[in-house]
Amino acid sequence: MSAPRFFTLTALFSLVAALAQPAQAQRFSFSQGGYADGGTLTGHFAGSDLDGDGWLYGYELTEFQLNWSGNRAVQAFSLGYDERAGLEFELGNGTLWHMAAVSQNGEGVRFFSFDSHGWPTYTIPGVVTDERLGLVSMSWEPLQVAAAVPEPQGVALLLAGLGFIGVWSQRRRAH
Repeated sequence: MSAPRFFTLTALFSLVAALAQPAQAQRFSFSQGGYADGGTLTGHFAGSDLDGDGWLYGYELTEFQLNWSGNRAVQAFSLGYDERAGLEFELGNGTLWHMAAVSQNGEGVRFFSFDSHGWPTYTIPGVVTDERLGLVSMSWEPLQVAAAVPEPQGVALLLAGLGFIGVWSQRRRAH
């Protein structure tokens, strides 16, 4: 088999294999300040748009972590994947419309929720609640959502593929 035909078949096989792979999870980090006493909210979520509608919903998540730093009203806490209660994230423009998470343990109920209001400014009030003590902390500061940096393994694989194509084309020119 000639080298050009072999390269064409290899490239075609690689393309088919890449398209056959399930959709890769997209990862996003979020943060919100503006709470009393300098309290901040941070975390991340990841998921795949399984139904292809351009939205990421809570049932499509593969990761979820929320960390509340704490303040005078509500003590610090973290909520994980099993404590997510809802998410609506529009992938096309990166707008978070709704997120909620709740934990109920021996110390009481810890709750976080926010909803987007005010088209087109997307001002999002964040509400952190400790229902055991009946205390609430609130922020009207915008919630920042950013796509996470690509994984190093993905970048290395891309560079290796480009290197392979470069070496192959140089060898082809030499012959």
